[in-house]
Amino acid sequence: MNDTVVGIDVAKKTLDVSYAQGQRKQARIFENSADGWKQMLSWLKAKGSQPAHVGMEATGRYSLGVALMLHDAGHTVSIIDPAQIRDFARGKLGRNKTDKADAALIREYTTLFRPEPWTPPSPALRRLCELQTVRAGLVANRTEWKNRLGSGLGDSTAIQVAKATIDALSSQLEVIDTAIAETIDQDGDLRGRRDLLLSVVGVGDTLAALLLAEMPEPGVLRRSAEMIAYAGLNPSHHRSGTSIDRPTRISKIGNATLRAALYMPVLSAMRFNPVVAALVARLKRRPPQAQTDRRGRNAQTAGPLLRRVEDQQTV
Repeated sequence: MNDTVVGIDVAKKTLDVSYAQGQRKQARIFENSADGWKQMLSWLKAKGSQPAHVGMEATGRYSLGVALMLHDAGHTVSIIDPAQIRDFARGKLGRNKTDKADAALIREYTTLFRPEPWTPPSPALRRLCELQTVRAGLVANRTEWKNRLGSGLGDSTAIQVAKATIDALSSQLEVIDTAIAETIDQDGDLRGRRDLLLSVVGVGDTLAALLLAEMPEPGVLRRSAEMIAYAGLNPSHHRSGTSIDRPTRISKIGNATLRAALYMPVLSAMRFNPVVAALVARLKRRPPQAQTDRRGRNAQTAGPLLRRVEDQQTV
């Protein structure tokens, strides 16, 4: 077990670092840049300490570079859900919210709970994630312009600009989709997982690529129940005594992008996938107090899709 523990609060331009080895504690600030990462590694090495267990919150691209460099240098890196740090602070009745305090809080959390080590994504997966992020922005912008065009624009120039913008965004989407397909095809692991996902009724190329980008690497989630919880599709119960008995709903504590992406394919699978259709029929036969609300029940049928993938991964 690592005796040296480091907590890092990641911002766009800075890294607040809280270091502890036994009773020795120290805090420093570094730039969130390649030079800053090197200075931090030199600082840790100068202390003569063994490889540290470094905890940091998941902040996307802002934390990826420093996490990769720390991992390559032999340190154990854990990427922690910010909600866990927030609730940990509430449990401690924390009253301060500063970058320095947050770094110390992350270090304390890492010391107490020893979160699982992080495995860096492959270069192909990192590229796929970036392309999916750009694609999501293009889709959102095109939808915005389509709604604007359909809102009753009367000026001919405004209509012309709106149509041209929609056409330009559609062209960029085609470029991104081509790049996504090429990225998957050129990587054997991604290609195999994509083909497995496509074997599930209701999963197409667009959803398969998004699932590859949003789901953890194989082996991180070992059971279908863990996959469902990761997407926030697991049932959430709220009962206490005899007076509180609320309807069971999905927890929504998980990846919101996954939930949104799975919803419409699940509606399709409810009609055309016999396994999912049978599950829906069984859910509808349950007593009313055991059923979720309509949207929650529909969303929970994503479980069989994930179970089908898991079952085939073990073949």
